[in-house]
Amino acid sequence: MAVYRVNKNRGYTVMANFHLRDKNLSLKAVGLLSKMLSFNDGWKFSTRGLSAICKEGPDAILSALRELERHGYLIRHRQRDSKGRLSSTIFDIFEEPQPVSPDTGSPHMENPDSISSQRLLINRHLDQNPMLCDLPRIEFFDDGFSGTNFERPDFMRMIEYAKKGEISCIVVKDLSRFGRDYLEVGDYLEHIFPFLGIRFKSINDHYDSAKHEGKTIGMDIAFKNLIYDYYSKDLSKKVKSAMGMKQREAKYVCCIPYGYKAHPTQKHQMVIDEKTAPVVRRIFLDVIAGKSCTQIAKELNTEGIPTPAQQKAVIRKTSTKKPQWTHRTLLAMIENIKYTGTMVNHTRESRFIRDKNQRRVPKEEWYIRENAHEAIVTQEEYDQAQDAIQRRRKTSRVSHDQTDRVYFCAHCGGKLEKANGTVFACPSHRYHDGSACESVRWRIAALEEVVLEALKGQIEITRIEASAAKQAAKSKGDSLQRQLSLLKAQYDACGREKFTMYEQYREGKITADEYLAGKDELTKKQAALKEQLDECEAQYKANHQKSLVASEQQQTANRMTGLSDDKLREHLYDAVERILVYDAESIEIIWKFDDIERDTESQAGVTA
Repeated sequence: MAVYRVNKNRGYTVMANFHLRDKNLSLKAVGLLSKMLSFNDGWKFSTRGLSAICKEGPDAILSALRELERHGYLIRHRQRDSKGRLSSTIFDIFEEPQPVSPDTGSPHMENPDSISSQRLLINRHLDQNPMLCDLPRIEFFDDGFSGTNFERPDFMRMIEYAKKGEISCIVVKDLSRFGRDYLEVGDYLEHIFPFLGIRFKSINDHYDSAKHEGKTIGMDIAFKNLIYDYYSKDLSKKVKSAMGMKQREAKYVCCIPYGYKAHPTQKHQMVIDEKTAPVVRRIFLDVIAGKSCTQIAKELNTEGIPTPAQQKAVIRKTSTKKPQWTHRTLLAMIENIKYTGTMVNHTRESRFIRDKNQRRVPKEEWYIRENAHEAIVTQEEYDQAQDAIQRRRKTSRVSHDQTDRVYFCAHCGGKLEKANGTVFACPSHRYHDGSACESVRWRIAALEEVVLEALKGQIEITRIEASAAKQAAKSKGDSLQRQLSLLKAQYDACGREKFTMYEQYREGKITADEYLAGKDELTKKQAALKEQLDECEAQYKANHQKSLVASEQQQTANRMTGLSDDKLREHLYDAVERILVYDAESIEIIWKFDDIERDTESQAGVTA
């Protein structure tokens, strides 16, 4: 019998024996909890910090922490920075497990609907369910998003997993955590999840879709969905009412104009920004002095003064344009009466909940209050600036042909404008000295001739490539067909050989061991052949789809080859996605053919 002796030295840690004798904890969880209890009171823990002082990596540490959390030894608190964004996680460690009731929530948590309390409730429910406790778990949560929004990042990620068949069961605290739209939630529970074969459980609502197979979700669940939906609408009305009150009190409720910043202590109040206010005042004085907005924008760009978008750091990541001052930006600033100290609110409003397009409010319904905040320019200077820019006359909108709006500057990414209806040019050169955009200037007629000749060449290339692709697909299809026939013959031969061996066993020609060994070998061979058959069939279907696409492209190219130049000009921009103009001699054309071909191949399961 082995004997283990404990040799104690100095540096002791006094802790309770409760977790050391808890049979529900693994040795990994017991060891991690003991290490955390050995530190001084008030010690702050993080996953990275624990992995730095342990041999295990972050994944193993996180697994042990989740185990401790499921058994009540650990409670998490999500921390936010000064801007309200989630920054870190703080752990509260206990020597004895803390009881948590599913109905009342943890007494140590301020908000029973917080992410940590929901996580603890769901994990405990899964641990107590023998059918679900051993299944792998994936966590999805969208903190800070409304339940009425079904385009939440993690929600959409979960649906993608579900579509791929990687999810068999979804568990939520209650239906309001899943969504607050009565129709959308009902559609998921009654149609989408049953179609995908996904089990759905709501703990506090005592709902399990496994008990409602072939039935509706039940009147009580439907009524709860309706209550959650009405709750969101009622909350929206209250928020709208509160926002309206702030607007009437001349508080800012959305963005702060360039030249101002948020008050450090008074919420919804703005004060002058010492860095940008001089720029605003300079713009007004330059306009009053007779300078054009284009000239002022050029000076600001030359001096490298940050634009409003740069100042707020809200430049869209998808935009290819370089931030710059333009005359439109300056016109919008000059026409903004807020710079005189007058607050104007309620210029737009949402007509209903989840309205993505706000309507313009008539001017008589605006909330206007003078001397609401400190002014950057006087009313007299504001009026003089309006007179100087000769405010645009009211004109009726006329719709123009936009089919040729595919030309972009290759240097700044901006869309080219028509000059006098005869020339495409980049307007950005007006706002910079020595800009490469100055060389982006083409006569429309000459540019369209170049694009027309390129289109003819692209049609011929497409016709040749489609013909070659069709022939290659036919040859590959014949080869795959022969391979399929051979694999099917081999698979069937294994079945016949099994039957022959069984007859030999029944006749006593071979022993039972020989029969079982031969049968196992043939079964393995059949399994391998079945995998090859499935793969070959998938390749055959994908190749057949590619052949159909090539045939369609060849037919289209053949039809277009016979068209006259006038007919091709009518459809010139139908095949063009974007044209990048570098200078008066160089352009780059991005055709729609490539996108169509990629989309078709993607649908067929083929990667280029």
